[in-house]
Amino acid sequence: AAPAAQAVRQAQREAVQRYVAHVGARLDAKAGCNTIEKSGDLGKYLAFKSEYRTQFMARPDVGEGQLLRVTDWYRLTPEDYDRTTFHVEVDVSGTSVEHLVNGADGKALSVYATNDSKAVRSFLERMGLDPFAVVSAEEIAPQDEDGSVVLTTVEKLFTQYLDLFGKPTREFLKKLVPYAQDILEKVKIAELTLERKTEEFQDRQARAQTYAEYFLEFKSLKIPLDKYVELVPTIKQRVYSICSSSDYRPGKCQLLVVREDWEAKGGETKFGLCSSFLTFVRPSQYLVGHSTHSVMKIPEDTTAHVFMAGLGTGLAPFRAFVEQRKHQKTQGRQVGPMTLFFGGRYSKTEYYYRDEFEAFEKEGIVKCCNAWSRDTP
Repeated sequence: AAPAAQAVRQAQREAVQRYVAHVGARLDAKAGCNTIEKSGDLGKYLAFKSEYRTQFMARPDVGEGQLLRVTDWYRLTPEDYDRTTFHVEVDVSGTSVEHLVNGADGKALSVYATNDSKAVRSFLERMGLDPFAVVSAEEIAPQDEDGSVVLTTVEKLFTQYLDLFGKPTREFLKKLVPYAQDILEKVKIAELTLERKTEEFQDRQARAQTYAEYFLEFKSLKIPLDKYVELVPTIKQRVYSICSSSDYRPGKCQLLVVREDWEAKGGETKFGLCSSFLTFVRPSQYLVGHSTHSVMKIPEDTTAHVFMAGLGTGLAPFRAFVEQRKHQKTQGRQVGPMTLFFGGRYSKTEYYYRDEFEAFEKEGIVKCCNAWSRDTP
């Protein structure tokens, strides 16, 4: 296994060992109600790992997912600027996506974020859930044909798998009704699914109320642990255009990202899950990702004149295009002209990779035509 995968699996094994030391006897079949229905089976899997080929994985439900090590991160906008735009690089050398992440070849990177660990711990504490309890991830990642079983801890289930801080639909509320023990709360939840309560539900949506907030609001909820995976969807991928050419930067995959934020009704600032996750990753940490197709691809004819236009982080694929042409020129191939139309609010704060593009322009690789809406003449 790759060093990255070994490191993650070792960390997860240590979490399981802490649990076993803490609550050993609870792996008895009779203790199943507080973990997952198959608590006894879990004890069997832990005791006979070699026979059952027990696995501890980051996101086993993402078949094509790879553990990618972050090797660089730096902010592109000033610390006091109202937009957080940054550059992040991952090492793809030796992975199955190494030759599939050329941003100039119509590729993008799908990233699977994780929830904020402090927020998850706070939620588990308030809900009275044991973070070190071992659970089967079978409902999310079914047992393989070879008999291998995926185990995780409660903390990792809510951190790595479930979109706990996402925004629910009415279908979620319909599923939630049976778990309310108090009749008034049961009625309240049920009413939110009715047409006549559309305005109140939409108000909650405008305030960006999360799954976690619904669980905490209704105090009488009694939800078996295995039912959370039926109520809360898994964290979905977020797709980012790759802003680098793998021919120009072998073994590297770079992203240009802006942290998404908006003001919800009531004035609270909300942040996008994946862009926030990437905002706080740092070199030597890992993320789960895989390559995917993008809609933009540099022409195969290296002599074709390429016109590019974008705003803000829309610059990402075009940086990859320019790097690809630079690489082709270095290889002695004849390359055609490139024209980039790019802009934003202020050149001082939003001209990303300025030094690079000025160097490419000086070399004759690209002609840059920039426009800044708030710069004074």
